Amino acid sequence: MKIALFAAVEDEVKPIASMVHLTGIGRENATTAMIAFMEQHQDEAFTMVNIGTAGAHTLPVGSIVNIREITTGGASFLKEPMLLDQLPGAPAVPSATLFSSDCFVSNHVYSADFLKKLSQKADCFDMESSVLYTFAKQYGKPFVSYKIISDHLDVDITEWQKRVQELNKKLAQFVTALIEGADLVPLK
Repeated sequence: MKIALFAAVEDEVKPIASMVHLTGIGRENATTAMIAFMEQHQDEAFTMVNIGTAGAHTLPVGSIVNIREITTGGASFLKEPMLLDQLPGAPAVPSATLFSSDCFVSNHVYSADFLKKLSQKADCFDMESSVLYTFAKQYGKPFVSYKIISDHLDVDITEWQKRVQELNKKLAQFVTALIEGADLVPLK
């Protein structure tokens, strides 16, 4: 099996950064990165695996989840839900629904009432996965996503960066087990 690993920033995957294609934070950066990546690799057969951090309202910080569905602010206009593939033989972890947006979801940005309503639609939150999913489906690639929970929507970007430093080793250990025996799409 051939796998292409993607994460937003190096800090999320520091111990394994040499194996991961970085997209940058946010949907615009992810779109730019995916256009460049697919121009070089569109004819290859591989599974896209998105890894990184996500905030969550109630999931324990440090837990790793397998994203089963992605939703966005415009998801109600889609013909089909964004349902993710599963990686055969992957380590068992809890599954979750992810809300992907262009904003850092935290109580520093949104009111507690809004966050409570948003948390009824999704278990966790990030800023890139919906774009990666869209590119995967457009190019006929299986798409899988695993996230490590970094916070309870209670940090700003500076605090998030500190948390990532504490969590990236655990995520790297999980990903190393996940990709054991797989061929990786090399970085260029």
